[in-house]
Amino acid sequence: MDVKIAIASSDGQNVNEHFGRARSFDVYHLGDNGQTFIERREVNPVCNEHTHDDDRLFRTADALSDCRGVVAAQIGSGAIDALLTHRIMAFTLPGPIVEAIEALIKAKRFNHLKTYQR
Repeated sequence: MDVKIAIASSDGQNVNEHFGRARSFDVYHLGDNGQTFIERREVNPVCNEHTHDDDRLFRTADALSDCRGVVAAQIGSGAIDALLTHRIMAFTLPGPIVEAIEALIKAKRFNHLKTYQR
């Protein structure tokens, strides 16, 4: 397994951000020897009040294009579609990051991330 994922977190400990409201994403490398935090990527939030900016949505997806998965507390269908254009799978797994990564690795859908290489 050799894959990068992006996690929407405001505190670096929990998956606690809605994809569209996230100001940053923590990027992790998941490999055979475990997980490694790589960096925090700053983005302009997609949502503002009850509206969203399609241009920001696609710029955020572009900023995460080297990742195979995105984990958020919530994610809307428009964001899922934007991520899919980059072959990024979306996961909603609110809670501690450690538990979200464990659940992700055990998920059958995750096998698709592990086998797909760019």
